[in-house]
Amino acid sequence: MTPLSGGRVVIVGGGVIGASIAYNLSIRGYRDITVLERNLVGEGATAHATGGIRHQFSSRVNIELVKRSVPFWESFTEQTGCSFDFRRHGYLFLISDKAQFESFKRNVALQRSLGVDVEVLTPDDVRKIFPGTRTDDLVGATYTPGDGSASPADAVAGFLRVARAKGAEVRQQTYFIGLNTAADGSIKSVQTSDGPVEAERVIIAAGPQARQVGNQCGVDIPVFPHSRQAFSTAPLAKIDASLPLAVDMASGAYVHPEASGGTAVIGGNDRAVASSDTASVDWSRVCDLAEALSHRFPYLDDLEITNGWAGLREMTPDDHAIVGPVPNKPGLWIAAGFSGHGFMQSPAVGQCLAEWFLDGSPGLDLAALSLSRFGSTAKPELENAVF
Repeated sequence: MTPLSGGRVVIVGGGVIGASIAYNLSIRGYRDITVLERNLVGEGATAHATGGIRHQFSSRVNIELVKRSVPFWESFTEQTGCSFDFRRHGYLFLISDKAQFESFKRNVALQRSLGVDVEVLTPDDVRKIFPGTRTDDLVGATYTPGDGSASPADAVAGFLRVARAKGAEVRQQTYFIGLNTAADGSIKSVQTSDGPVEAERVIIAAGPQARQVGNQCGVDIPVFPHSRQAFSTAPLAKIDASLPLAVDMASGAYVHPEASGGTAVIGGNDRAVASSDTASVDWSRVCDLAEALSHRFPYLDDLEITNGWAGLREMTPDDHAIVGPVPNKPGLWIAAGFSGHGFMQSPAVGQCLAEWFLDGSPGLDLAALSLSRFGSTAKPELENAVF
């Protein structure tokens, strides 16, 4: 891939992926960068993300992107000058289906081969790590003690603080309208609600709106927005801040104890909802969620929900992102469709794209994330560690 020749890079989308790309280009010394955000930066899907950072995936590329991102999360404050609390509470996947457990054990073998600290647990082990869990119907669990969570809003603020300081332009409340191209199809500029902006390269990092932006560019991007919801709880003495984020894979329900202790974020039983451009809380699902959680965590019987919110998650058919150039569209790139994993992978994605743009290679094999995989006869690899 031919490196940039020095022209302007326009990033469509001011969420955590777009912000990371701007940051990583900026720290490499690239100055001609414009971020377009139709609302306020970090206000879209990023604002509603729960902030998980985990290595437990079934595909090599997803594991590698997180593994490459974690050192940056660890040094975020030093790198950006902004506060950032990466809380290492661990991730615990509770499994009651034998076939699924075998699949997760294969995932563990791959994760360990890539240097991930991950454990396979018996039901007895689970009770020690997460007291109060019902385990009589579990066949086992997998656990990554070093995984955790952080604030996506803090990440966007830190990325863009540095990018702006180094000369990147951030245009908020500015809509992308389309591309202006030369006779050979190469990009000359982008048309925005504030007028044209010259561009050599354009990256669609528009999250749930990626398909809409793709259509404006004449390309079909299989990214579908889905409303996902979460709830916060009233204090309950048995919810300890030291407990891991625990997922009941049979139902998809999870409990995420908060740092303050006594409260938690819960959710996860709405993965199968139909695609929609509107995020809204479906209170009719609360009873099923409460039932799933009280089955797996009986001490949550008295749990009281105090608040609920919903955001759009950008999903692809195989739960993998689309990252790379658009075939037959010179200068047009995509970094979207992260299927709920964008925040945790954003440092590596930004770094890979900066290397790809400036050096001609991403430094990591991203072939599995190419847009062309959806048009091939081979079936894309499905990510199975999802909830």
